[in-house]
Amino acid sequence: MSRKPLEFTLDAHPGASSPHRDLPTELARYVQAFPRVSRDSLRFLWRDGSVWLAVQLVRRAADGGERVIVRAAEVDLPRGVTVREVDVLTLLALGLTNQGIAERLGTSSRTVSTQIERLLDKLDQETRGGLAALAVDTGLLCLPVPGGAGPIPTIGIVELEMAASGRRPAPAEPLFPRYPGKMPLKVGVLLPVAAAAADGEEVLQGATLAVEELNSSGGISGRRLELVTAEVDVFSRDSVQRGLVRLFGEEVDAITTSYGNGQDAEDIDLVAEYGRPFLHTATFDEQVRLAEADPRRYGAVLQTCASETSYGLGLIRLLGDLQTRSLFVPRNRRLVSVEADTMSTRVTNDVFVAAAERAGWSLHEVIRVPVGSTDWPAVVRRLLAADPEVVMLTHFLAPEVTAFQREFLASGLESLVYGVYGPSIPDFQDSIGPGADGVIWSTTTGTYDDVLGRRFRGQFAARFGRPAGWSQAGAAYDQVRLLASAWAATGVRDARDVVGYLRRWPHRGVNGVYYFGEASQSTLSYPDATPDASMGQAHMIYQIQAGQHRPIAPEPFGSAATFRLPPWRTR
Repeated sequence: MSRKPLEFTLDAHPGASSPHRDLPTELARYVQAFPRVSRDSLRFLWRDGSVWLAVQLVRRAADGGERVIVRAAEVDLPRGVTVREVDVLTLLALGLTNQGIAERLGTSSRTVSTQIERLLDKLDQETRGGLAALAVDTGLLCLPVPGGAGPIPTIGIVELEMAASGRRPAPAEPLFPRYPGKMPLKVGVLLPVAAAAADGEEVLQGATLAVEELNSSGGISGRRLELVTAEVDVFSRDSVQRGLVRLFGEEVDAITTSYGNGQDAEDIDLVAEYGRPFLHTATFDEQVRLAEADPRRYGAVLQTCASETSYGLGLIRLLGDLQTRSLFVPRNRRLVSVEADTMSTRVTNDVFVAAAERAGWSLHEVIRVPVGSTDWPAVVRRLLAADPEVVMLTHFLAPEVTAFQREFLASGLESLVYGVYGPSIPDFQDSIGPGADGVIWSTTTGTYDDVLGRRFRGQFAARFGRPAGWSQAGAAYDQVRLLASAWAATGVRDARDVVGYLRRWPHRGVNGVYYFGEASQSTLSYPDATPDASMGQAHMIYQIQAGQHRPIAPEPFGSAATFRLPPWRTR
């Protein structure tokens, strides 16, 4: 064996691959026999020529079966203990008398008695029982068992000796308690249902995929991840609070959600009192400002995307780019915003109006609509009267966005339609089919159409039998991965250390880079909050073309050159 420490993993099933090539051949036989013993872990000494190896075997649960972690390193025996004294300690720990030890070693009882006296002196013990307990406690037991396994199968090394020789001990009740293993890491998911059920499905499946992938690799430092869900109606404060209380009662280690907290800033007070990481994608700038004003209280509340202020800026930037490329010639300079009347969709704000005016656009009208049961024919009649060149639709529920698009197509209007997040939900395209072609939509957390994004979408489709949407599925997947990276790096569950790591180090997910700048409560939006694409999440803008979502902004994640005039536009 190489004198460098070894660590490798074996599948724990018949026919599994052979152990590491540097492992001594005879020792390899014991390693392969370990899955047949009843212990979760075992350690022992092994003599390889003139050196001693300390060997540790650990059983690890994995999806599809079990695996064995094998660690081996060269060691020196402590306090001048000799080779023969290790043999004596091993047999002493098995409960043999001096005569029994002598028979195993081919020596006399007097010699064994002398060796035990020396061991008592070297290891600071007063009795044979003390020596035996110390040997078991510190791993001063060797394999192969001197003289063979014998009839005593209750010691771990004896059980392994018997398994390696093809023998099985007679069935018996275990003589040792099953001490608890590592507790799972619980990820609570505040899951939108009711009117937002289509979003909730994306969230659940994205988080599930991340958890399954991590568990298939052994979890985090030997801890499995476990999802704990709480279904909530995001438009009912009582429902959201009941969901949070349920997750608190399950003592989850962190909570993730889409916009389960997005309609009431007071919900984060409950989260703050709980004190563990809370990751959400509610594009709610009011919550970000509140949290930044009191970091001691709200420091664990992290918005894993930029706020709604980015949406309007992205639209104005796109319109300018399209005009520069002569891909879009406006008939007029009027904008109309159709805005869902909720706390988290205030896209038509002063930042947007100022950017529009600088670019020569005028906000003609803001039409505020209720979250559910909107009178879309009436809305479209107002649009017909205004005849805007661009309609910005900030409604985020797929059924409502679908109803709007149907009325819009029937009206004969030729406006560009710029949706905020809503068209990302697969239900929108499933419901309206080709009628979705031409729609432009944006998100502050969108899946990139790159190597990582395509791999994620492939894995998602293979697991759930349908494509992922381009926003929340990837966002939920990334939230779990973010937490996993922090838990793995810190090695602890303490919220302060976990949040400290999340703030300090950027994480590249399928929806971009998550970096909080050590002080911010939300990620940096590229290109508005940071010019560095490697430190931010791109404010992604897509256009649905022939049933496919094509990234058209920002560079380099999309290109306006791929824009196509919508089929309802005649010129």
